[in-house]
Amino acid sequence: MIHFDFDDRYQDDNVVGHAIAPRDGLLLSTIFHALIAVGLIFGPQLSIFQPSAEDLERRQAELERQREAAFRRMVFVQPRVDMPALQPPERGELSDLDRQAQDPVIARAPENPLPYSRGNSSERVEEAEAERARGAGEAPEPKPESEMTRALPRAETGYRPPLTPLPKVGGSLGEALRNLQQYVQNERFDNPQGGNDRPGATIQFDTMGVEFGPWLRRFVAQVRRNWFIPQAAMVLSGHVVLQFNIHRDGSITDLVVVQPSTIDAFTNAAYGAIVSSNPTAPLPPEYPTDKALFTVTFYYNEEPPN
Repeated sequence: MIHFDFDDRYQDDNVVGHAIAPRDGLLLSTIFHALIAVGLIFGPQLSIFQPSAEDLERRQAELERQREAAFRRMVFVQPRVDMPALQPPERGELSDLDRQAQDPVIARAPENPLPYSRGNSSERVEEAEAERARGAGEAPEPKPESEMTRALPRAETGYRPPLTPLPKVGGSLGEALRNLQQYVQNERFDNPQGGNDRPGATIQFDTMGVEFGPWLRRFVAQVRRNWFIPQAAMVLSGHVVLQFNIHRDGSITDLVVVQPSTIDAFTNAAYGAIVSSNPTAPLPPEYPTDKALFTVTFYYNEEPPN
């Protein structure tokens, strides 16, 4: 039952006092909260709360993986497998021997000293001197006369017109010559067994497609200067064949006598000419090999073969 005391007629019952004094309760509360604050501050630094070394390594590895995943990019790496390279097709060096062997217009066994030629006539016709001097080009156009030349009389210009016109070839003889000219001008000398165009040089070597003109002229002049012809050449004849190597620096080695002469003086003179020419000029820089094999023939009172 609820009583409403509006007139203070009812007195409160006496109650038991406080368990602790308010001052003591405030002190205990302060100490309790201070202990909690100290535990929160210094508790994580205790060894029981520190992670082990294995945990640290595991966390570090996880961080590295996350960092690599964030900065991952594609990088091309050349494989270590050594793939065989494609070999270029073999191409031989340029050689004069190949050119001579493949040349179809040189007679292998020439029967006469006339030049090689393909044609339809066995008669060899020499071109007239006037035709050879005139050539195949067009005649030059006459220069226009100057005003001074036109003002001078004809007698002073040196021009004298012919008194009578030149006679023209006519009659049956002129007609026959004109008919003969129609057939002769289309004829060409046929000599498939000619060998005059075959080179018969006394110095033979493989140029391999390199220009040896200046070098060869200097070498020939050097050998001729050192070639002392013996007195036996005044009455006797013969030839000597020598073979040797010329290196890139111009040194001459491996000198041998391939075919000596029946006259020892001829052989000694030819051998001494090559020995005295050592060293010669260096080979052209474009020459592909380090040395070149030369075959030199010395002729005494003999003509080199054509």
